[in-house]
Amino acid sequence: MNARTSAALAWGGVLLAGALWGGGALVAQFLIDGGIAPQSLSLARFALGLPLLWWLHWRAPAMPDAGWVDLTRRERLQMLATGAAMALNVSCWFAGIVHLGAALPTVISICCAPVIVALVSVLRGYERLGPRLVAGLLLALAGVLLLVMPAGGWGPLAPGHTAGVAWSLGSAFCYAMVVLGNARMPARVPAVAASAWGMTVAALCMLAVAWPSGITWPAGGAQWLGVGYTGVVTTSVAYLAFAWGARRLSPTAAVVGTLIEPLVAALLAAALFSQAMTPRQWGGALLLAGAMLLLVRRSKPAQSD
Repeated sequence: MNARTSAALAWGGVLLAGALWGGGALVAQFLIDGGIAPQSLSLARFALGLPLLWWLHWRAPAMPDAGWVDLTRRERLQMLATGAAMALNVSCWFAGIVHLGAALPTVISICCAPVIVALVSVLRGYERLGPRLVAGLLLALAGVLLLVMPAGGWGPLAPGHTAGVAWSLGSAFCYAMVVLGNARMPARVPAVAASAWGMTVAALCMLAVAWPSGITWPAGGAQWLGVGYTGVVTTSVAYLAFAWGARRLSPTAAVVGTLIEPLVAALLAAALFSQAMTPRQWGGALLLAGAMLLLVRRSKPAQSD
């Protein structure tokens, strides 16, 4: 597989993940509106996604020097820390929603994460700061803001907004750590193994968060089907696709690729619920596409399998 083909497949992986997360957002909203607590839904997503990941891990051909006992302490810690960051990302986001409602914490999280990823990547020497990186980042952030901005504006901030902003920034930082953890995962660690171990830690963390307040269960076949879908498709499959693609792209390109999540959610809402996209949202979609085109041309060479 040549470098161009591998890079194209890598972009396909992160874009697929973003698209599945966008569709999953609508399913998650349906489940939460039906009475499932957000923490319980997050626990279910991680827990129900685990069997598929571990099955794929056990079915995959054994790679030399890639078993758990063969990994260095740093490599094991990187996999486990990435999983913990997944759970902390969700927990911080929920805490921000308590103070600010859903819209503003979501914007802070998805818009600040690429900035954090880019800064860490440049400071650590993973990427070089150049015009394409800066332009791609600015276009992506502008596009996402246009996509998610409510028609009536954000409105006044609720009491406790300082704490809400702090939790939202914490969510952005944890998401950035998930991206960097996958993008810098050692090549000898298969993506499915890293995903299985990481999601196991995420499930245990969410169990610790959800258990004290009581776990809510789906009511009826439609809710069970929705929970199963979010666990298998929008968590297990999407995260595996992202983990595979992220390690073959620059960290900034990987995180920007997943920013199609709000675009897919908006398109599905327009198709399924007659919530037509506004001209402002279409403009945001074009800016996001332009950002991805810029970053495609500056992505690092793909790693070999």
